[in-house]
Amino acid sequence: MAVDIKFEGFVNGIRSFEWGTVYNVAHSQMIKDEQGEWKVDGKDYFSVTGPAGFEEGDRVAVTGRMKTKLFDKKDGSKGISLNVRASEMSKVERRGGSPQETQQALSDVFGAVKAVDEQAPF
Repeated sequence: MAVDIKFEGFVNGIRSFEWGTVYNVAHSQMIKDEQGEWKVDGKDYFSVTGPAGFEEGDRVAVTGRMKTKLFDKKDGSKGISLNVRASEMSKVERRGGSPQETQQALSDVFGAVKAVDEQAPF
């Protein structure tokens, strides 16, 4: 049985196949703390099958059907993946804010990222 789902998240990986495109999308779970401020309380990671055209770092809104899949991990333990077949997927414009706020939002999802050395020989 599939479950209807609707969420927003950041694309952090893309795989293209003959039959379609699969995006790794990270969604932050948010809660309010004692001071009434929103904070990240965990993350969910979804494999989303959707239309081509999105790039890593894009914030996307996804509506679709979710199915879970059990699998065996390399260490022999069981794992579960969250797979979504998108019926609608659209890019969400960042909610204003400074470049520092945008960087902080990306860091909240992807973790600390080292600066790129523009003079690197590769």
